[in-house]
Amino acid sequence: MEHSGEGISATKKTGGIEGNISPVRRSRVKYFDLADRWLNRLGRFASAMHEGFWLGCLNADELNAVTAEHFDQSQYYASTEHNLSGFFGWEKSVLDRFFRRGSRILVAGAGGGREVLALRKAGFDAEGFECSVPLVRASEQIFERVGESKYVTLCEPDRVPQGPRIYDGLVVGWTVYTHIPTKARRIAFLQALSQRALPGSPVLVSFFARPSSASDDALVYRTARLWRFLLRGRKEPLEVGDRISYARFVRCFASDEVEVELRTAGFKSAHRGDEGDLGYTVGVSE
Repeated sequence: MEHSGEGISATKKTGGIEGNISPVRRSRVKYFDLADRWLNRLGRFASAMHEGFWLGCLNADELNAVTAEHFDQSQYYASTEHNLSGFFGWEKSVLDRFFRRGSRILVAGAGGGREVLALRKAGFDAEGFECSVPLVRASEQIFERVGESKYVTLCEPDRVPQGPRIYDGLVVGWTVYTHIPTKARRIAFLQALSQRALPGSPVLVSFFARPSSASDDALVYRTARLWRFLLRGRKEPLEVGDRISYARFVRCFASDEVEVELRTAGFKSAHRGDEGDLGYTVGVSE
């Protein structure tokens, strides 16, 4: 549609669209933007106070119980669609590079079996363990549906089933590591995993990454320390990056913290990558 010269001239005189907004309306928009920013800040502050209070009160076993409740009720992680969706792109590239096809793989925190099924479809001899009873049951139904045996067994949280060193590779299920509370428990978990793997076996660990400018993490940490002192709460140490998000414990890691924990547990660092808010690290058992 063509515009008349008069219309163009009118637009120029008023300074475009903004020129058509009255001073009163511009003032309202300005106040809205200001109120919205302060509301978001207030919400973040309230969330930090809430998380810090409970992190200062709940011990590691109680945090595990909170996380278990979340995953026990998750329809997404129990769904057939998720567990038959195969590898994420970054998983496939890491497995192709560091894991030998046909080798025997143990998946820790296998959930409903997504990684185990994808590994078996790719030619690996894979099996796993999981601490959520509903997810183990979901895996059994999904495996039966696709004609596979039951390759996911039940295990206590932060534990590894005992047995001989028979695995050629280890996979810690998608972001499972990020839900293990306390550094001591995570390192003990990795050490127990290493006792199931042959020397030189790769381990893949994925986790939530923490940006260096995460001011909310520092506020949650200081609040948790205060409540732990006032209420004589949990005995385990607190760490910057500990959060309670979507009703589950979450540990967000800075750049090389997972690599440090891997080395402490007896793994050599081999590779590190990231996918936005997700980080992943490959170690090699010694």
